[in-house]
Amino acid sequence: MKELMKALCTAWKEEWQGMVMGGLRYSRGEADTYGPCKVSCSGRRIFRVRVTKGTADMSILLFPPSKKAGKERNGEGALWRRFSAEEVRSFSLSLGDHNEIHQTPRPVVSGFQIVLALAEGKNFNTFHIRFHHPLYAGEAVYLKKEGKTIYGFSRVLCFEAVIE
Repeated sequence: MKELMKALCTAWKEEWQGMVMGGLRYSRGEADTYGPCKVSCSGRRIFRVRVTKGTADMSILLFPPSKKAGKERNGEGALWRRFSAEEVRSFSLSLGDHNEIHQTPRPVVSGFQIVLALAEGKNFNTFHIRFHHPLYAGEAVYLKKEGKTIYGFSRVLCFEAVIE
């Protein structure tokens, strides 16, 4: 999965600076061990970036940041974790993620970092996550599970993920 994330980062364009990830879809498939990753991107205001390797597939949607307020947490969920600023900056650099929002004094946690943390130790074939609000380094993250859906809150709903 991380190899596909790194490949997505190679498609980076300067005009995407400051954009936020709106969603990520991943299908494990059968990765071709020796073949290259194939990366494509499309869009004008909202961008879809996709990478395939064998039948493994990952795509992300990039959106301009929004000032909309999110759904308040209201005490929902159990404390999951906090991502430190140094952890966020280091992770983004290791992935080759060039978005400056991950390198500020109070960086936005990378969607890729959230996905890998949620997927850790789980055996799954597909993963889909929608991001509603940026999660900043240092903020406590609370998880609430309903069926196959995992909701992640800071003070507001930040993401909802389905892992199958």
